[in-house]
Amino acid sequence: MTNRKLTSLLFALIFTSSILLGCSIDKSELIKVKGNGLTYSEYFKAYDGLDEREHITYYKPFLINEEGSSLPIQIKDTMNKIDSDKLPFKVDEEKAYLVESKDKNGKIKHQVQLSYLGMDEYEQTNDFFIVSVTEADKNPIELYDITDQVDSVGNKLIKEQLTENLSIYQQVLTTNSALLFTYYEENENGIIATGTAANEFYAYYNGHIYHIGYLLDNEKNVTEMQKKMLQFVREYILASKLPL
Repeated sequence: MTNRKLTSLLFALIFTSSILLGCSIDKSELIKVKGNGLTYSEYFKAYDGLDEREHITYYKPFLINEEGSSLPIQIKDTMNKIDSDKLPFKVDEEKAYLVESKDKNGKIKHQVQLSYLGMDEYEQTNDFFIVSVTEADKNPIELYDITDQVDSVGNKLIKEQLTENLSIYQQVLTTNSALLFTYYEENENGIIATGTAANEFYAYYNGHIYHIGYLLDNEKNVTEMQKKMLQFVREYILASKLPL
């Protein structure tokens, strides 16, 4: 993947940063909606506790691929659109989700999800690239030496270096079973958490937990593609350094 292609995708992180930092959002422009469920890594939830969040607030998702989208103007002015043609599948829907929770001290924690979905002829999700970024006070896996080579159901688990001192984990679909990869969707009842199989990445960087999943046709999920996606995700995360 060329630097130009990668740069186009990394523009989305400007948008993510503006939400997570809370420095440019007028929340009066965001619409609260009903919601049910949370998204998290099934394998790493024992470390980060993201499945145990409480006092949840869901906001209506906004389109990020149209000039006339419902994106609040403060966010729109700080983001550049992703060139979805650079993803390894045809993107039919691009949405951003914002979910808030409060910790035991009443501090608000934000989670942002960027969804790039490819649909089949029946308008069902077929391929996707989904980024979930959640604020975290500390690295949840810092004190653990995770050396497993497979996840809980036998799929390949690869530990790689994100930086000199931080790791990134890659879960590759190599069996007929899979841990649930959950992501937010919108339906007539509001926001729901949907579960499916996916190739996953998990890392902590600069005060945020990154949980990323992608799904492609099986014939495309070859070793070369897995290596390309690892490198892409690694660079994607490192380019998202937020202001201190």
